[in-house]
Amino acid sequence: MVTSNKQNQKDLIELNDLNQSFELIDLNSAKNVPSNKEFDTLVFYSDYNLTINQSILYGYLNCLKKNRFEGTVGTLKIPGGAFELPLLSSKIIRKCSPTLCLVVGCIIKGETQHYEFLSSTVTNAIRNISFENDIPILNGILTVENEQQAIDRAGKKMDKGSEFASASLEIINFNNKFDVCKKIQTTAHCT
Repeated sequence: MVTSNKQNQKDLIELNDLNQSFELIDLNSAKNVPSNKEFDTLVFYSDYNLTINQSILYGYLNCLKKNRFEGTVGTLKIPGGAFELPLLSSKIIRKCSPTLCLVVGCIIKGETQHYEFLSSTVTNAIRNISFENDIPILNGILTVENEQQAIDRAGKKMDKGSEFASASLEIINFNNKFDVCKKIQTTAHCT
């Protein structure tokens, strides 16, 4: 688990003032989300390595704001780690039928083969859920050798959250162009 210190914090991404063009619903704090609520994007992130996962989430939301994304974005913190993400996310995906999803977690290599097994299992499960539900799911699971690699990828140095947002916008544009999913308004990708 990534330990938080002042050096790590300055390298991670913070959430900008979100006076955004999109509707943002934190499903963890929402009292009642109607079952017929339409989400354009759902972002699931694990509780384990939370500071890393939140940095990716914030980079994602900041990029959507920067690009004036118009739609509904739901976020949900999933209890546990990367292993729990696919099953718990799939239950919400079935209920809400979003246009696309991003699943965010972080697996840091330890001294055993657990890392390889976990990474492969989670990746395959995410792919299966995508096919079973006919919904694009972006795999935002970082698989890294050490804490510094996680901080670099999730933080200001590489800003994977922004990359995932760019990919989301491209997928939405593709879907709209070929009329393969419901239409939502968006602009190009992050620069």
